[in-house]
Amino acid sequence: MNETVPPTAIPSGIPPTPPVVTPVVNPPETVSLTKEAHDQLKRDAARASSNQRKADLWDRNQGGKGSHFKPTAPATPPSEEERASVAAAEDRKAERGLLSLAADPAFREVFDADPTLRNLMTSNPLAVLPMLAPDALDAEDAITLVKEALGKRAKPATPLVPPTPPVSPTPPVGAINAQDKPVNAEVEAARKIPNTERAVAGMIGARLRESKGKK
Repeated sequence: MNETVPPTAIPSGIPPTPPVVTPVVNPPETVSLTKEAHDQLKRDAARASSNQRKADLWDRNQGGKGSHFKPTAPATPPSEEERASVAAAEDRKAERGLLSLAADPAFREVFDADPTLRNLMTSNPLAVLPMLAPDALDAEDAITLVKEALGKRAKPATPLVPPTPPVSPTPPVGAINAQDKPVNAEVEAARKIPNTERAVAGMIGARLRESKGKK
């Protein structure tokens, strides 16, 4: 017998609560690219990153020009001694950063392939700036550009292959440890007989003689 459930009574004066509407969530869109389009997208991203870096450095230096760490011109022109002091500080900062790159194990193969570059990096680090960082605006920018240039020359790291563990010899079926048993010279000699029947007979005879000797 089916029972009819009476509707829930709603007090007078209180409007019914509207049902909660679940928001519709659209799945994320996926875009398939060809290899050429993917490579072009990577090149565009790298170019945009480089342009942004140059723009940030330009703003930081207030539009100053030059590639050898020229300081921003203040309202009062600095003296020759002040300019030389600032330039020397930037040179020391750049030298320390470049020497740390020369000692970085990540670039060891790069310097092994180019001993001249290693000699310059260790003896006169600032000499590599015209080759590897001609657009550097200060010491920090020079270190970043040189590191990027060395990274492009470095070979990609190959994953390490774990060594194959040695495989222990499998003992014959029915033997606990074949190495613990002495070698029967007669059995081994019979095993080498070309004639199969004679070889089997010789091995059986050697085993029988061995078993009688143990008794």
